[in-house]
Amino acid sequence: MIVILFVVMGLCAKAQTPLSVDQCNDIMASLTESAASMQSIQCRFVQTKTMAMLAEPTVSEGTMVFVAPDRLRWEYTTPYPFSLVVNGDRIVKVTDGKEEVLSGKSGRMYQGILSMILDSASGKKLFDTSSFDIAMFDDNNCWKAEMTPKRRDMKRMFSQLVFYFDKTTQVISHVEFVEAGGDVTSIRFEDIKVNEEVEVGK
Repeated sequence: MIVILFVVMGLCAKAQTPLSVDQCNDIMASLTESAASMQSIQCRFVQTKTMAMLAEPTVSEGTMVFVAPDRLRWEYTTPYPFSLVVNGDRIVKVTDGKEEVLSGKSGRMYQGILSMILDSASGKKLFDTSSFDIAMFDDNNCWKAEMTPKRRDMKRMFSQLVFYFDKTTQVISHVEFVEAGGDVTSIRFEDIKVNEEVEVGK
């Protein structure tokens, strides 16, 4: 899902109007085409995670670089610096210059979230109706897509994925990942630059 790419931020208002099937299909096609035209993206992000076991949400900040078709560098700068580098299906965690190829449960969780972002950035399977039930809404300045997993493996990780796309730029501005256990990861993108020369790194 994913998607990406970003150009405008701003909070979307709460008022929302459900879209018809034809409207939904037209908007999904337009957003997918727009995402597929992106060759590179770089931006800052603010990630907020709300967990039932914690009284206060945890907030992380960092930068993202995407290079078509399938390379992504997701770098946290605060509170603890480390990077996640995606090259196709391979995810490497880099901490203090040391590399670790992610696998197992941790790898699957990162893979689930990062693959959604990578897909939305590249336009690949941005709206995969074989894997998700999709409802779309007119949410003031945004198109809001609520995606409910159909596949058993995805259901184990997420109960819902929510994407907000700026209407004018047709790029994603905000995503929410609602995990099966109820925890929520919210990511907002800022200072977006599209199709400039960038380097993902290792």
